[in-house]
Amino acid sequence: MKALLIVAHGSRKKESNDEIIRLSAELEKKARDTFDIVASAFIQFATPLVPEVIDQLVAKGVTELIVVPYFIAAGSHVVNDIPRLIDDARKKYNHIAISLTPHLGKFDGMKELILSGVR
Repeated sequence: MKALLIVAHGSRKKESNDEIIRLSAELEKKARDTFDIVASAFIQFATPLVPEVIDQLVAKGVTELIVVPYFIAAGSHVVNDIPRLIDDARKKYNHIAISLTPHLGKFDGMKELILSGVR
């Protein structure tokens, strides 16, 4: 079973967190051919936190997990915190293939996406 995990910062503002949760639900519908599950997790200020969601995904039978840092720039969470959390998960679940993509700001097509939004 293959899962995609969208990792966002988290906010004290519930509506901001809800936006990420809705994004994950919409991605799950669109990516049914590629991913069995699309989930979201947060680094701070909101739940569920990353380790909790990884535990839940593994309990559901996920054997391959792709983690996407939903961040535009490579700040401390992208450079330090998320890789540390993923390393911890790899040690805990060494039988699961866990990969970490570049943060959203490094995705191919980001420049075109921005330009398409302002035309």
